[in-house]
Amino acid sequence: MKRVVSTSVLAIAACLGAPLLAQQPDEQQAQSGGLEEIVVTATKRSENLQDVPVAVSAISASALTAKGVFDTSDLNASMPNLQVSSAYGSQQPNFTLRGVGVGTELSASAASPVGVYVDEVYQTFRASQGQQLYDLEQVEVVRGPQGTLYGRNTTGGAINFITRKPEMKGANGYLTLGYGNYDRKSAEGAIELTPVEGQLGIRIAGTYVKSDPYIHNLMLAGLNTTAAGGASGLNYATGRDPNGDESYGIRGTLRFAPSDTLDVTLKGYAAKSTGGVAASLGAGPSRANPGVINYENPAFPLAPLFQLLGDNGTGLLPSTYSRVGLSDKQIEQDTIGRAVTRAEGVVLTVKTELADKLNLTSITGYDSGLYLQTATDCDSSPLRLCSNGYRSSFEAFNQDLRLDYSSGPFKMIVGAYYGWDRVTSDNDIDIFNFLSDVRAAVGLPATWFNPAGGFNSTALSAGSVPTGVRGKQHFKQNRESWAVYSEGSYEITPTVKLTAGLRYTTDTTDYKDGLTTYYDDAGNPRMLAVSAYGAPFFLAPVYDESGNVVIPATGGPNPGGINKSGKTSRISGRAILDWKPIDGVMFYGSYSRGYRAGTFNGLAYISSPQVYFVKPEEVNAFEVGFKTRFLDNRLQINGSFFYYDYKNQQSQVVDPSVTANIITLDGTMKGLELDVEFAATNRLTLSASLGILDSKYKGYDQAKCVGLNLSGLFPAQDGSCVQSGAGNVSVGGNPFPYAPKTSVNLAFDWDAIDIGEGKIKVHGDTAYTGRFYYDTFKDYSRGVLPNLASGRYTQGEGDYWVFNSRISFVTDRYTLSVWGKNLSDKLYFPAGYPNEGITGAGYIVRALPRTYGIEVTLRF
Repeated sequence: MKRVVSTSVLAIAACLGAPLLAQQPDEQQAQSGGLEEIVVTATKRSENLQDVPVAVSAISASALTAKGVFDTSDLNASMPNLQVSSAYGSQQPNFTLRGVGVGTELSASAASPVGVYVDEVYQTFRASQGQQLYDLEQVEVVRGPQGTLYGRNTTGGAINFITRKPEMKGANGYLTLGYGNYDRKSAEGAIELTPVEGQLGIRIAGTYVKSDPYIHNLMLAGLNTTAAGGASGLNYATGRDPNGDESYGIRGTLRFAPSDTLDVTLKGYAAKSTGGVAASLGAGPSRANPGVINYENPAFPLAPLFQLLGDNGTGLLPSTYSRVGLSDKQIEQDTIGRAVTRAEGVVLTVKTELADKLNLTSITGYDSGLYLQTATDCDSSPLRLCSNGYRSSFEAFNQDLRLDYSSGPFKMIVGAYYGWDRVTSDNDIDIFNFLSDVRAAVGLPATWFNPAGGFNSTALSAGSVPTGVRGKQHFKQNRESWAVYSEGSYEITPTVKLTAGLRYTTDTTDYKDGLTTYYDDAGNPRMLAVSAYGAPFFLAPVYDESGNVVIPATGGPNPGGINKSGKTSRISGRAILDWKPIDGVMFYGSYSRGYRAGTFNGLAYISSPQVYFVKPEEVNAFEVGFKTRFLDNRLQINGSFFYYDYKNQQSQVVDPSVTANIITLDGTMKGLELDVEFAATNRLTLSASLGILDSKYKGYDQAKCVGLNLSGLFPAQDGSCVQSGAGNVSVGGNPFPYAPKTSVNLAFDWDAIDIGEGKIKVHGDTAYTGRFYYDTFKDYSRGVLPNLASGRYTQGEGDYWVFNSRISFVTDRYTLSVWGKNLSDKLYFPAGYPNEGITGAGYIVRALPRTYGIEVTLRF
């Protein structure tokens, strides 16, 4: 910690020393109005950020421009204890607030513990949460459980992206064009028209981005990936590069305010993203040699087969795969697919004054869309060990209706919420499908069916091999949520205020038509692994190599899919006491209770018992904080200390023996945040933030854990004792995933030089992220994800700095900017999951390398 703090001081001194020295004495004394006043809606009212007794951060439109925020990952360097990773593309970010986030939950049906909103409309589908982030007015991040005023209950916090609306003050607009390395072309613009001044306005905004991949796949299209003698050619390389992007979005907003008591806004949008998917650089489980994957390692489930048919046996298969010699921008992977994300929707917002001091707000939103990812490598090698494809369509409806009453020292909000969402998923499962070519090489027909060697005791003989797990999963999930809520505040004295709120929520989840079908290499359906039958349902007999029936066909009609329902109801809320002893200083203390609805395991494709209802997640949160402004409004220091007590925190487990189960764990989180902003002169603003987290799951004796029989349990756990491929493991004491102990953000904004009617502005920022882990298992044997970036073969990721900068020449009419991100070209891995037990390699996704470019903005 001392090293981090001292490094932070040196970094900010180096970055800021030149601008400070450049200020003239008279400039240093001629202070302007100080720091910008930011108005937020975190309490569903427009209030000054410094008057809100809640841990909230906001980035205004001008700050978004100064920082060069292109997508959600750029928010990493903007506020304390916020991590954003985009392992599956910038359009589907994973947000983690104070160590609470979606973690390794891969299913489209999973709801994030961090609520994402666009213009107060809850964004149900995680795959499209990054598609409306252009022409923004402000971004607000509310940390801590949101169990009172927000549309859906969440345990981690809420992020609200507020789009720009017509001001109804004439015609105006802007156009920004950009070009960067990796042939990145971008355009963003908006035009606003005012048919009736002050009463009717129209705003149309759009964005377009296209960029080339930054990782090159060295495998040529059509190359057979098994190279076994007599191979059938079923496993061929696609020859595509991963990454890259092509996306567009368009939004139209109509605002009608015929009087001072009525304001109606209608918004419609459409967005689409097509491009390469993410790709893992891979990391073998050996700390000594992480660039090599050893398929004969006993930890790998098919090790006996590779020992028989590998380099040390018949030579039919490779025994190892090595990344040695490849750069960090090169891969050799057989199956790189494409990804398509589409979303469209409408929002109607009505605000009206019903009577003196009584206002009504109605927000109605409908969204729909699609996420499609064709088969994509998940084993980080040329061998087709693992490739999965996903297709999910969704639609969602949200209605929030609230009354706001304000009279003197008393204020109250009373509201009701109703929402539903529907997801239909059709996923392709391809595991160990290199065995198709092995099967052909040893002379077995395409109708041979022995997935992963599970149905034939002679599977490891040269004449009888396992086949791959080739399947299709289908399910629908319908969720319905309704709630009533109220929150009031009363100024006990001119300096002391009490706020209290309650919410009652009922959530119903229906899992429908859950069906997983396995196929042979000829494309014939052979077995229902997940169905209403409850056990494997064989559509045709399973034979051995001599033609004898090993498993007969299951009698009776096709049972169809599983249908299950789950329902939870909870009371949540908060109480806050704040005190303002003097102008510009506020202290507050709060208790809040958050809740995340129960769900079903959307990745249940191995067996029917995997389809189970996961208990709701709950948290009790305690927080004390302060907000201050000093030195004639030039210095702002905000801070908070918090403690969370979690019950049943939902977490996805990726492990060969308990494949993709969702477990629930109890744990605690404590930490602090410090956010400082200083208008050093009328030309220079400095900012810094610090986040400290100490998270851990509640303890469980490992000796007792090892002796438990967890077989047959779904999920396979007893408290913090969890079944794994390495036996029972106690995760007690492990930190939460993606929860670095330390994070630091430093930035400056400097109006450097006046040139004619314009000025040169310089922005610089850096972010430090301490070590974090990718899943609940931390450093157990199947959770080893070596940090290839630094050569330190330790688990997890972290302990890195990322530097960004932007220099602009700004006039009233136009802006010319040059920008750079990740200026030191730091190689780091912000996302991953432990896949060694299935593929022999960890799945780790690198962040963007150094990027840079230019932008021109014309305002009219």
